[in-house]
Amino acid sequence: MKKLLLILMAMFAFGLQNVNAQDAPLKIVTNHPDFDVKVKRCAISGKSLILDLTFTNKDSKDVIISVIARNSSYWSEVYDDEGNVYKKLQVKVANSGAYTGYVNDYRLIPGIPVKVSFCINNFSESAESIAYFEGVVICKEWGIPDKDKWLVIRNIPITRQ
Repeated sequence: MKKLLLILMAMFAFGLQNVNAQDAPLKIVTNHPDFDVKVKRCAISGKSLILDLTFTNKDSKDVIISVIARNSSYWSEVYDDEGNVYKKLQVKVANSGAYTGYVNDYRLIPGIPVKVSFCINNFSESAESIAYFEGVVICKEWGIPDKDKWLVIRNIPITRQ
């Protein structure tokens, strides 16, 4: 009886370890200490996914950024937890109206968060998370140049409406 109880406890402990290993924590890499990014919402309705982020300039002076979902030279990418890849994203910054391929020369004022939303159509209806998001954000003042250091976010859970 004691052996059976020990075996069951060991199986339970290993089972908990596997569950926790699957719940990887959210990780954000901005490539600059004064560039703060937070995930506010990642929600899907039907096949349309919206990823809402806030960008905050922690520096003491204004900087100019460009956010590119897609254009002729660069594109942001999303990989879901099922292995699907999405490259046809759209973006809008603050209350700029409609989603577009890119937003150039947006002024980030120190300490004021700015809402940045990405939209992905035809997203998997069964995916549970964004495993990898690579967003093209360019800021010459911070040395975040073209092609080198994109915004990377891993393990974003998706809520369904």
